[in-house]
Amino acid sequence: MMIRFFALSTMLAMMLVAAPLPAQARNDLSDDVERLTREVRALQRKVFGVDASGNVNAPAEAGAVNPGDRKLMADMAAQLGSLERQLRTLTGRLEEIEYKQRQFEDSLDLMQREMSLQRTEMSQAQADMKAAVQSGASQPAGTAPATAGTTQSVAPAVALPDGDAAAQYQYAFAFIQKNDLESGRIAMEQFLANNKDDSRVGNAKFWLGRIYMRQGKMAQAAQQLLGLIEDHPNHDKRADALVDLSEVLLDLGSAADACNALAEFRRGEGKANDRLKARAASLSQKAKCN
Repeated sequence: MMIRFFALSTMLAMMLVAAPLPAQARNDLSDDVERLTREVRALQRKVFGVDASGNVNAPAEAGAVNPGDRKLMADMAAQLGSLERQLRTLTGRLEEIEYKQRQFEDSLDLMQREMSLQRTEMSQAQADMKAAVQSGASQPAGTAPATAGTTQSVAPAVALPDGDAAAQYQYAFAFIQKNDLESGRIAMEQFLANNKDDSRVGNAKFWLGRIYMRQGKMAQAAQQLLGLIEDHPNHDKRADALVDLSEVLLDLGSAADACNALAEFRRGEGKANDRLKARAASLSQKAKCN
């Protein structure tokens, strides 16, 4: 089962679609309440001589009142009370949905700002690396570029080697093995950009998700992990990604979605190891999942 309900954009769309339904139902009930109110008042005027202000002008004699009219008025009054209660319930539901919609809009806005900042940082980093490479190429062999009268060594720029996707993935993964997470992040992003159809794309998304988690960039981590879960449903790392995603969502304050991710994990946890199952159970308890 695909879990596209985790994507914030999808959740926001669901809220926007769902919100008008209670509002329409509330309007329909309001019309029913008004209609019944008019009918009850008309019956009151007929039976008891009650005017529009509620004053009794000409009380009917007990024997002159049709018992059927009394019963009809009682039934209509009961129905009116029931509709009024339903109207209050729907009004409360509509207010709750509007509140949740504002929360999702705020979360989406925050994610968009973070992603925009990340793109700016990536563009700046790439520009700096390009400038460093060009500066290094302009120096005589065996020397380092000079800056403001001092001699500094320039760290090698992260750039995928020429060759096939396997060689490029191994180049990027080597940084992760050495715990050089920032270089690994840049290299894996370059790998994804250059090899969109390669079989290792799922692995790259998984490791990018892990790197972003380590760096505290939870919105970006959720994006990469969700990409693996949705686009590669049979991937070996899908179970790990589901547990990672639940941790990320819990950190983002979305315990309900974290529980959804853990429920999806439990549907296929037979292939998971004991360590991963124990971690999932701990997160489920922390999120207070049912």
